[in-house]
Amino acid sequence: MAKSYLILLSCVFIWAGNYLARQFLLKEFSPFFLSAFSLTVISIFFCLMGFITKSFVRPRRKEFMLLCCAGLIGLVANQIFLFTGLKYSTATNASLIFNMSPLITAALAGVILKEKITRQMIIGSFIAIIGLYFVLSVKGQFVFGMGDLLLPGATTTFSFNLIFVRLLSKRLSPFIITSYSFFIGAIIYDPFILIGTNINWNHSISIWLFAVMSVLIGQGITTMMWNSAMNNLGASRSAIVLNLQPIMTMLLDFLIYQNPLTVKKIFGAVLVFTGILLSTVQIGFIFKKRMGTREKQITEGQIVKKL
Repeated sequence: MAKSYLILLSCVFIWAGNYLARQFLLKEFSPFFLSAFSLTVISIFFCLMGFITKSFVRPRRKEFMLLCCAGLIGLVANQIFLFTGLKYSTATNASLIFNMSPLITAALAGVILKEKITRQMIIGSFIAIIGLYFVLSVKGQFVFGMGDLLLPGATTTFSFNLIFVRLLSKRLSPFIITSYSFFIGAIIYDPFILIGTNINWNHSISIWLFAVMSVLIGQGITTMMWNSAMNNLGASRSAIVLNLQPIMTMLLDFLIYQNPLTVKKIFGAVLVFTGILLSTVQIGFIFKKRMGTREKQITEGQIVKKL
């Protein structure tokens, strides 16, 4: 379980860096093109890997419907909301709005997946979000524009995608889920971009290479890693780790752009980590309890199926 958390933290760190990369790319490309470009690059990469490793399987009818939902809602809609919102919003507002995802995912997991939502998880999430306010607020207030109205759509669609992945993980591997969902999203969305938008292909090779690498590493590989770890921990608990993303983004801003770290930001960071610790401390208790039960079963020579 500790390994799964380490994987999630690594994914969040990469996503924090990729957030800065997206802001850079939005200066060169339109949000709609970047959305289609991301889906296309990842789908091609994973389809090639699937053919080489011969790992593709035929999805069942219900799984195919879930894959279509994941591709359209969790990927196409998410990318459009995300890139368009980032173009017209600030890093501060985008990070805070996106971190509503743990609460939305927990609610969806409770309704759809019947996962247990504890009081600790809810209280911890609220404390973390309050901490994010101190870390990311500008002069104690937020100014909402068009981008800030679009970013909640990215948050909600991302939360739905976590639920779709959790449902599909009962039989399909993270690689298959990633490959099929991105491929479905690309073949549906790409024709609209190629026909309906003017694309400027006259960018330098370095810009194109940077765009490709940011997509492959920042979305494709980390998506597989996240899906695999989330399958072990559950959707609601995995989503709580996302609270770290704005903190990591803040640190990267400090290292790259030399943005100062104030007492207010440090206090907010402490609240965020406190909230995350409060939300996840019960996991260690359950793990120890199960280990103790397992040792007792071995001693007594009994096998008890744990529900």
